[in-house]
Amino acid sequence: MTTVERIKASARESVRVKERFFEAHAEEVARAAELMIAALRAGHKVLFFGNGGSAADAQHLAAELVNRYRRERPALAA
Repeated sequence: MTTVERIKASARESVRVKERFFEAHAEEVARAAELMIAALRAGHKVLFFGNGGSAADAQHLAAELVNRYRRERPALAA
């Protein structure tokens, strides 16, 4: 298998895993989003935790709330 073929196979597997995950857990993900929105609207903050690589993910998620991406908006507490 060539490098390009391995990359394409890996990408296809990644898509399959994500499809299976969201087929099984879309409602839980939506509920988590609703809970975070409710907390922020109530003036609370959202805390993210992680260890190792997950700490980097947690930091990234918090930065997404504190900063803005495509539109001007106030920072959200994280």
